[in-house]
Amino acid sequence: MTESDARNIKHLKDFFRLQKFWLRKSFDVILVSIVLGAICGLVMVVFNYLLSLFELSFSFLPFYIPPIIAGIATSLLVKFGKLNRIMGTGASEFVEDINLLEVENFPIAEDKYGRFKNLIAKTLSTSWTFGSGMICGLEGPGLLIGGNLGYLLYKSDRFQLERKDSFFIGASACTGAILKAPISGALFCAELPYNNHIKYQSLIPSIIASTVAYLIFSLFFGYTPFLELHQSLNPNDINYLYLLPITAIFGIIVGLIVLIFMGLLRGYKNTLSRYLNKKRIFWLLPFLGAVGYSIFLVIVLPFIDSDFHNIILHADSDFLTILVERFQTADVSWYLILFFTLIFVIAIFLSIGTFNSAGIILPLILLGTLLGGAFGFLVYPSNYELFIILGISAVLGAATNNPITAIFIIIEMTWVPFLFIPAGITTIFAYIFSGPSSIIPEQRYM
Repeated sequence: MTESDARNIKHLKDFFRLQKFWLRKSFDVILVSIVLGAICGLVMVVFNYLLSLFELSFSFLPFYIPPIIAGIATSLLVKFGKLNRIMGTGASEFVEDINLLEVENFPIAEDKYGRFKNLIAKTLSTSWTFGSGMICGLEGPGLLIGGNLGYLLYKSDRFQLERKDSFFIGASACTGAILKAPISGALFCAELPYNNHIKYQSLIPSIIASTVAYLIFSLFFGYTPFLELHQSLNPNDINYLYLLPITAIFGIIVGLIVLIFMGLLRGYKNTLSRYLNKKRIFWLLPFLGAVGYSIFLVIVLPFIDSDFHNIILHADSDFLTILVERFQTADVSWYLILFFTLIFVIAIFLSIGTFNSAGIILPLILLGTLLGGAFGFLVYPSNYELFIILGISAVLGAATNNPITAIFIIIEMTWVPFLFIPAGITTIFAYIFSGPSSIIPEQRYM
């Protein structure tokens, strides 16, 4: 055998050795993703039933009492359980964890018990907040729940799993399940911690875990789109030469509105935090916000038609579909929708702005629905439902600095693929005009 032949054989062996290592590592990652996705899917099923349980339990009380009960329960849990991390949306805490984990060999102070305690407390506090009728998204808490589940699996030392990947995979699985959008759930978690970057390394295992979790979740709650449309959105019936410039204008308007909204909400939260931290009663803020929310309900609900009470009382994904239908069947004008938008924003300030345990994504989806409905009625009444969908994508992309996720999520939520182009135009313009800030202040530049 010549020296050249020996060298070729060595290269060939090295190639197959590398291929064997790559396949083994890939199969290990796939196995971990499937296991974690199955766990997260089942946890989200239990979580969803827990939401229904609290909602049913509170339904026997006057509408203004449950928010107060939920608020004081959260405040007491924070005070006596020393669980400050359950306050807020959950998205900020997830981003904080990712930022710490990306510091090489940074020691995480909490042990497995601390993580498990946070997981249980966040699940309960979000469940009674949602059940009380306050505006409450489930995706932010899902991020924290999934991230903690991933971290607990990492700490078990039973799987070959990197520490930072465990957070991404678990959070993606819970988010993809609760939104019924597995690919967008993974994209959301990969894009959320950064202003200008996507975490590609964790994306494939996150999509696998998210898909498994979605399949398990949908087995219990149906393989249906998150948002069911009532009009037939046929691309052949749309004049794109007329539509596309309007979508760009709509994106600019949404971007500017989101910019003002984020600035006011962030300033409001910072002012409350500084004042109550100075008084050493920051833990009391969820209760104070809940009391304000109850008073707001008592004042406002008598002036709203009962068909639209759910805009600020028990707003959920099911009501999102009903709201679109009521816009179509009821005698609703664009300025009435703007009025609904105003009271909805006030409700966000009283719930999420006071650090109650509530996610921000569903409220942003509803805000986009209202803005899109008003614009569609005014400018494109022949197919206003299209602008409701575009409003959701634009608000999400602008507020979270996640334009790619926002474009994909609307496709998965509606099962209408031709929305990709108009949603892309609207979302990109909204993202640009909303500025570099995000509703998640912990996001960072890479």
